[in-house]
Amino acid sequence: MTRRGAIALFVAALAFLCGARGAWAGWKTVEERWWVQELGGKPCGRMVERIEAGDGDDAGRVRTSSRVELRFRRAGQETRVELETVFVETAAGEPVEASVAQGGGTPVRYRFAKEEGAWVATVDRGAAGAGERRKIEGEFLAPRAASALVAARHTAGAAEIAFRAIDVQSGLSVAEIVMTRGKAEGGDTLYATRNSLVPGVAGSELLGADGRTVATTVDFPGLGEFRSRLADKIAADRAYEAATFDLLVGTFVKTAAIARHGDAPRLAFTVRADADGGVDLPSEGAQVARRIDARTQEVEIDVMRGSAAAEGDATDQRWLRATELLDFESGPVKELLAKAKLPKDGDAYRDAEALRRLVYRHLRRKDLATAFGSASDAARTQGGDCTEHAVLLAALLRAKGVPARVASGLVYVPDLGGQGPGFGWHLWTQALVPAPDGSKKPVWIDLDATVGGGGRGYHAAHILVATSDLSGGATDPAFARAVGMLGGITIELGIAIGGAK
Repeated sequence: MTRRGAIALFVAALAFLCGARGAWAGWKTVEERWWVQELGGKPCGRMVERIEAGDGDDAGRVRTSSRVELRFRRAGQETRVELETVFVETAAGEPVEASVAQGGGTPVRYRFAKEEGAWVATVDRGAAGAGERRKIEGEFLAPRAASALVAARHTAGAAEIAFRAIDVQSGLSVAEIVMTRGKAEGGDTLYATRNSLVPGVAGSELLGADGRTVATTVDFPGLGEFRSRLADKIAADRAYEAATFDLLVGTFVKTAAIARHGDAPRLAFTVRADADGGVDLPSEGAQVARRIDARTQEVEIDVMRGSAAAEGDATDQRWLRATELLDFESGPVKELLAKAKLPKDGDAYRDAEALRRLVYRHLRRKDLATAFGSASDAARTQGGDCTEHAVLLAALLRAKGVPARVASGLVYVPDLGGQGPGFGWHLWTQALVPAPDGSKKPVWIDLDATVGGGGRGYHAAHILVATSDLSGGATDPAFARAVGMLGGITIELGIAIGGAK
């Protein structure tokens, strides 16, 4: 399970932050396995995995369902993460259908068919729309087929096990998995693992004599090891109830104080990683990044700057369509948009500013209790942290026909829970609008709905790590770019222009 669970944990770790709900008719439970989840040596949650055999119309099919439940603290406030996946395949290992849901929300469903030698998935996002078709490049293994391959190769004594597996949690991404045999521990064998969806992150998997997983570990610098080990239901429930790990403390990057950071039109920073390739920052929106060496980049953030649009961005459905999180076709988001007092001149730049202020006002309960809720959830509950602000604003922009995406990165905080000044992980929004300089050339601009007042709410003490269309939901592989940065970077203020020293 951790072969695909690392990204889910990563999203929780960034603080942007399954569910077999009982047997379904026509399916017989073959096996149920419970897992204890630990982070940094402390309990943080539980997982249950069920294997079911089909009957009747589903005879000859196997269903794997899992439910991951994590509990964390963020600056002392509790956050819960729930992720549920279901995957149905034939006895021969061919994919039939799958679904993924977060926090009890509407599941995204996929139905697979082979067309002209390639697998194609039809996507149903419920209220967010249905009928999208997505081609999956190359061959891959479904969950039970992957487990069978690993067991067979292990019992045959293979030094290395390599395969491609489909990951529905990451929007139908295909992961390249490589397992290298290591030392034996009693009757078990330890394998070092590499997952192409989370490059630069060390992992391991402990297999029993029969080749089945009994424990997995992923090492997150700054947080410690995320370990999932086979247990019984009582132990798994205890691990969930005893969870107290504070994520913000582990991911906070301490720095020197930056005076008047919110007023500076431009700031520059040097970002240095502990290891080669540990930092890979983009030049998008207000940010321009320049590589110094294998471990170091300089970035300059200019509040008034926007990045040029790539060809086709204005009509690219990645930035315009509804998704399970950006569900702007839902009632709560439509009702909120109807209340918006937008400029009558139809200027997209001014619309974006107005919608940003609307989101700030509407989300009255600003807390850390939610871990990546959908736009409809945020609109309905009127609460959330930076993730809900970013997601709701992106959904409203798309509802108005303005291309939008979510930006992930770091933002300067004068003090976090008594730790002093530094950078914490953060989400905000980017919109594609005509440049405000009169040229009308489309540019990507940054907007931060967590900040009140006029304008765009965005200041120069934001460091962009990645942008995403959120097609993969909260486990979007675009966020994996930052995994290697967790606990492994330092940030220094560079030459400030027109502002803080």
